[in-house]
Amino acid sequence: MQKYKFTKLILAAALASTTMLSHAAKLEVGAILLDTRGEWMSEVIHGMEAAGEELDVKVRIVDSNGDLSKEASLIDNFIARQVDAITLSPLNDESSIAAFERAVDAGIPVITWNSKVNSPKSKYFVGVNNYDLGKKTGEVAVEYIKNEMDGKANLAVIGTHKYSVGLERVNGFLDQVKALPGVKIVANQDAEYVELGLTVTENILEANPDVNLVWAWNLTSMLGAYAAIDSKQDNKPMLMGTDMSLDVARYMENDNSFLLAVTTQQPYEIGRQSIYRAVDVAKAGQTDSEVLVPLKTYHSNDKQSLKEYNESRDYLK
Repeated sequence: MQKYKFTKLILAAALASTTMLSHAAKLEVGAILLDTRGEWMSEVIHGMEAAGEELDVKVRIVDSNGDLSKEASLIDNFIARQVDAITLSPLNDESSIAAFERAVDAGIPVITWNSKVNSPKSKYFVGVNNYDLGKKTGEVAVEYIKNEMDGKANLAVIGTHKYSVGLERVNGFLDQVKALPGVKIVANQDAEYVELGLTVTENILEANPDVNLVWAWNLTSMLGAYAAIDSKQDNKPMLMGTDMSLDVARYMENDNSFLLAVTTQQPYEIGRQSIYRAVDVAKAGQTDSEVLVPLKTYHSNDKQSLKEYNESRDYLK
């Protein structure tokens, strides 16, 4: 009887040890967002969470809130936690380098997504070609200007000098439209969020009533520009921009919409792939050096595609 009890104790201890090892073996990925405002980042988060469930790993999502010191602190916290990998959307390709390299030097692989750092230690990236993101809408703008505006346009650009990804988009767009001799760049001002996008666009249109085309570099500035243009009683300029949302799709579905075309990333898939690549590196020590998620351009005259976009995003409603 005593031998039987002793055997049971050994088996129980072995089972407990196995259970502890099982829990300990569950990978943990630290995911740092540069911001959580807006539908775009919400899609990224959903993609990350989906990947965590699919791969059975812990995904700890945090937000640097556009603050470099907070970004550095979050990276240091993940180093202290000894997470298995980090996915990071860097705030700045130069200023984010030091904290990024601290993680790499600590033996923690870092996948950058959405934006990059100019470090020789940066080996993995998930995102898009941002030059192409602007270029594709620029190509649509060129065709519209040629076919609907007699080859002439007074253009306002809502851009950014804060982020390298934004500069790449602006350059991609401008390289297309500047090739038309009839295009005049009336204004090129920075805005990032809805409020400033609204104010900047209102000021541009007030100072330049002859503006007949506006392009915006990101979703939130485009929504601000939309609100500014929509408030005008007449002589509304046409609008094009970057990245879709449920509101954007609804605006474009309206008959005679002045929001003509939007080239978009797939943020859900960017978030999802960033976690998959992080887990690959944590387990195997390597993964694809670059994963570029395909782009898509939506047009206001393609109502079926806009309807499909809305119907496929019930998780955001």
